[in-house]
Amino acid sequence: MTRWRWLAALVGVAWLAGCAVTPAWRADPTPDQRQCRARLAAFDAAVAEAGVGDAGAARIEGFPYLRTDRLLASFADELHDSSETPRHADWLARLRGLDAEARRIEAANLPADIRHRLTQRFGDAPAVAANACAERLLGKELQGKELLDGELRGPEDRPARRALHEAIEMPDHYVDSWRALGLYPLTRLGLAWGYTRWREEYLATFGRPFPASAEVRRYAPEPLANEGLDVASAARLVREAPRSPLGMLALDDAHLRRLAAYHAPAFAIETRSHDDRPGTPVWRRGAAGPRPGVDTTRPEVDVRLAHTRFHGVVLPQLVYTLWFPARTRQGNFDILGGRLDGVVWRVTLGEDGRPLIYDSIHACGCYHLFFPVPPLRRVPVAADHDLREAPLTPMSAPSRGEGERLRLRLAAVSHYLVGIESARASQPSQATYALTLAREPPRFGQRSLALPDGGRRSLYGPEGIVSASARRERFILWPAGIRSPGAMRQWGTHATVFVGRRHFDEPYLFESAFALP
Repeated sequence: MTRWRWLAALVGVAWLAGCAVTPAWRADPTPDQRQCRARLAAFDAAVAEAGVGDAGAARIEGFPYLRTDRLLASFADELHDSSETPRHADWLARLRGLDAEARRIEAANLPADIRHRLTQRFGDAPAVAANACAERLLGKELQGKELLDGELRGPEDRPARRALHEAIEMPDHYVDSWRALGLYPLTRLGLAWGYTRWREEYLATFGRPFPASAEVRRYAPEPLANEGLDVASAARLVREAPRSPLGMLALDDAHLRRLAAYHAPAFAIETRSHDDRPGTPVWRRGAAGPRPGVDTTRPEVDVRLAHTRFHGVVLPQLVYTLWFPARTRQGNFDILGGRLDGVVWRVTLGEDGRPLIYDSIHACGCYHLFFPVPPLRRVPVAADHDLREAPLTPMSAPSRGEGERLRLRLAAVSHYLVGIESARASQPSQATYALTLAREPPRFGQRSLALPDGGRRSLYGPEGIVSASARRERFILWPAGIRSPGAMRQWGTHATVFVGRRHFDEPYLFESAFALP
C-alpha cells in the first residue's frame, strides 16, 4: 500500500469509526443497537483499510445501514410527511437494498486475511453478519418495529425518521474546492472555448459514412434461446409489468433479459487496431500487481435497469455499456488516449412502453449526446445562451420498424458515436456479444472481478474511478471540479459537463430540455 493510500485509509477508518457513535436522536440505544452499530463500523473500517469501498451509492450520515442514489434522494422531501404510506416503506427498503448490495460486493472484494479476521469477530460471514445487523437497526430505528419471538414490538421512532430526511443529500461528483482553487470563473472561459471547438468539429462530421477504405466490423446481440419480443409485445411487457409503490419497474431476470435483448443496439465499429475490438473487463497479471484489461475474445455488454422522473411519472431505463481495451494514444502529445475505454447507451421508455429518448456518454462521463424520439423534441434552455454546456442533440432518433434494431456507428480510436441508423435485426454480423445483467453476482457489473491469483476486486476504486485508465487531460481540466477527467468511472459517479453541473443519472435530466407537443 502506497503512503498516500495508507493515509487515505487511515482517514477513512477514523471517519467510519464515528458511525459507531450513537446519534443524537437515539439517546437510549439498546445493547443490540450498540453492538450492531459497532459491527457495521468494524466492517466499514476493514473496507476502508483494504481500499475496496463501493462508490455506486452514497452513504447517509448517522444511518450506516442505508445508502442512496440520486433517484432515491429526489423522493426525500415529498415523502417527509407520509411515513406510513407504502411509498415510504418502498423508499426505505430501496435505501437498505443499496447498502446491502454494496456490503455483499465489498465483503467479496476484501483480502482473505481481513475477511477471515471479520468472520472470527462476527461469528459469521462478514456480509451476512453486517446485513443482519443492518436489518435489525432498520426495523428498530426507522420502521418502528422489532421482531422478537415471532412478535412485532416497539414504538415508532419519529425523531429517527426526521433525522433521515434531513441527512439525506443528493450525491454530487463535482469538487467545489477544486473549482475555487482553479479559479473556475476564469478557467471556465477556456473550458467553454475548448468544448465549443470540439462540438463544432464533431457535429460537422456526424452522420457521414465511414471511408470506403475503412474496415468496419459489425456486432449484434446474441439471440435469446427462448422467444423474443416484437414492437407491440415489448411495449406491453413494460406497461403490464408490476410496479413498486414508488413506480419502479419490477422485472425478474428472465423478463429483464428479454426486454434488454429487444432494445439492445447493434454496433458498426471502424476498426484499425486491437483497441477497437470490444470485449469483457478482466484483471490480468502485471509487473506491479494485477492490472485491468479487456478480453476481446468474448465481447459482452453490461445492461442495467435504471429509472428517471419525467413530468410526475417514473420511467424505466435500460443502460448498456460496451468496453474497449484502450483509446489508442496518437503520439506523445495525445492527452486523451489511455488504457480502457467504454461507450454507454441508454434507452428511456415512455408511459406507453416505447422508447421516449436515447442518450449516450463514454464511460468517463464525457461526450453526452441526446437523441429524442419524435414527437419528443428539444426545447430552448438557459444554457443555450451562456457558457454552460447545453444538452447536445445531433439528431432525432431514427424510426425503428418491425424486425429492425438501432445500429450505432463508432469511430476508430476515439470510439465517438458518429451515427445512428435502423438496420434489419437479421442482417449478418461478424460477431455477436453477450448481454450480462449488471445486478447479477458475482461480477455485479464489473464491481467484483476475479483476480489472476485468487480473490476478487472491483474494476473501480473507492471513488468509482478506474485509476489505471487515467488520462493526461486531468492535469489541464481539473479546475472543472471533476476527479480524474477522462478516466473510466462507475455507474452513479458520472459528471457529464465541464462547464456547468450535470450528472448522467440526474432524476430530472430530461424535463428541462425536452417536451412532448
